Amino acid sequence: MTIGVSSALRGHMLLALAVLMMVGSSAGATQAQEFRGEKESKPYTHLNFQNDPNNFQFAIIGDHAGGHRTGVLRSAVDLLNLLRPEFVLSVGDFIEGYDKDKKVLEAQWAGVSEKLKALAMPMFFVPGNHDLNFDPSEQVWFERMGSKRSYSHFVYKDVLFLLVSTEDPPKKNPPKELLEKYDQLKTGKITNREEVRKTIAELEEWAGKVNISDAQVSYFKKVLEANQNVRWTLAFMHAPPWSLPELGNFAKIESLLQDRPYTAFAGHTHTYNYTHRKGRDYITMGMTGGAVPGAGGSVGHMDHVAWVTMTDKGPVISNLLLNGILDKRGAVPALQDTLIFRARQITQPGQSLGIKSVPNLRDLGGYTTSDGSTVASGLVYRSNQLYHVSADDMKKLAGLRLKTAFDLRTFDERSSRPGEVPQGVSYSWLDVVADAPQSGPAQLEKLMEDPKKANAELGGGKVEESFEAAYREFVSLPSARLEFRKLFLAMGDRSQLPTLFHCTTGKDRTGWAAAALLTLLGVPEDKVYEDYLRSNEYILPAYKKVIDQFVEKGVDRQIPEAIFGVRKEYLDAAFDEMKKKYGSIEKYFSEGLGIGDEQQQAIRELYLGSS
Repeated sequence: MTIGVSSALRGHMLLALAVLMMVGSSAGATQAQEFRGEKESKPYTHLNFQNDPNNFQFAIIGDHAGGHRTGVLRSAVDLLNLLRPEFVLSVGDFIEGYDKDKKVLEAQWAGVSEKLKALAMPMFFVPGNHDLNFDPSEQVWFERMGSKRSYSHFVYKDVLFLLVSTEDPPKKNPPKELLEKYDQLKTGKITNREEVRKTIAELEEWAGKVNISDAQVSYFKKVLEANQNVRWTLAFMHAPPWSLPELGNFAKIESLLQDRPYTAFAGHTHTYNYTHRKGRDYITMGMTGGAVPGAGGSVGHMDHVAWVTMTDKGPVISNLLLNGILDKRGAVPALQDTLIFRARQITQPGQSLGIKSVPNLRDLGGYTTSDGSTVASGLVYRSNQLYHVSADDMKKLAGLRLKTAFDLRTFDERSSRPGEVPQGVSYSWLDVVADAPQSGPAQLEKLMEDPKKANAELGGGKVEESFEAAYREFVSLPSARLEFRKLFLAMGDRSQLPTLFHCTTGKDRTGWAAAALLTLLGVPEDKVYEDYLRSNEYILPAYKKVIDQFVEKGVDRQIPEAIFGVRKEYLDAAFDEMKKKYGSIEKYFSEGLGIGDEQQQAIRELYLGSS
């Protein structure tokens, strides 16, 4: 006897089956049906295939302007066709621009379009300062893009893409003198390499400022309100506002984004950089054929594409160097010799940047605070003295794009070993121990010339006592309070960043400055001490020969090791002095250094991205 099943009941059964398949394990029914293997042999680890239909891949390409290198963009197009992302996004600067002749601009865009027409997948654009500056570049952009505004958005597989314009409105009237110099550069009248570099830098500084109109903020406010439940939001723009002195209206866009998961991408600097800000990833792309920055070959200078796999847990981001993508023949692009590949070294918080001449050079960023914020990287560096820096290492220093450097050493220290910084970096001296010139670490080296005297005056724990006393003076000396005030105010001034501060070995005066800043920002005590004590990893090996020479002369080894190294007790003494005199780090800053609550909060906002 056949029992009939009504169409309604059949529908419910099918719906139930579909639900069961959807809620099954990641290696469940759907994947089990797609995979057919032997029952007797299971040569695999598991069946969690990464084939979620909601996942997708797209690529991002970097700058292609400012003196582009012929052929690189076409190579990138060919390689992207091998990889087959679902679509490609740019971060702007496709043409050289900076020209008032419409025909010239149209010809430049035609050349780019000729290269891009081979791209098998869709391409999405945001404008860069080379694309949208000077009249009539705006008209040409709108005509080619079929739009009356330079910003837009789209949603793909429940992911919101914001195409932000940092050229809204475009900059149309450069200073007359700058425009004249640029015209001379284009016509070949300026040939001196340094003058060429300076002219380009001035033009980029003028054109690279972020312009985001109120109308654009209103547009994205409506877009975000209409897409509140998307699984992720991705923002793309040209100039990275988070690395500039002023956030401008980008601060309003960040505020609109703050309650949702998002990731931000930018370009402009031609130097790859990663920043963890407001608990999110902010990525600045390198190049896809753009001009190599002044210190060519520095970290972050690379021709690449970013490869993004979108998952329910957020984007998984990798960077593919163009000379690392080969076709089926195993061939590299014909232009491999013109491509730039200098990836950043992956560092942990407190880790040396690996610059041989300056072994204790470290980024103070990357540490997590007690409330879960992350100290911004790439803003402040601590180091030992910048003396006898090799030519190659000076290029690496230039790659940090420092604006200022502060030398905390005494007059004698500076005179005997003058500081050296890359061209264009403002260099200032802050004599922290000026009121105690005959005491402390700065004078201990002289004692080491007489082994008997050194053993008598510094042995038996006396050298450690001397350092503990010196660390208390870092807190209490009038000169220390005056100079540390200047240093911290400078570190709280975005226009002076990135900055670097150092003493001789980068562990004592520098160590207290770093510890005080991290403590003010809310980094846990154990991490503050961890950063402080890491100087032993970089300074003791660097001074091994010197230490061995003192020992050969008859000096007790523990003495030079205590001088050239650090001890927990040293920093303990500084914090103890601070607590006795002021009670807290906040009162040390306000009462000891004259840096009030508002200024302290401004420092926190600058480094923790809470503005």
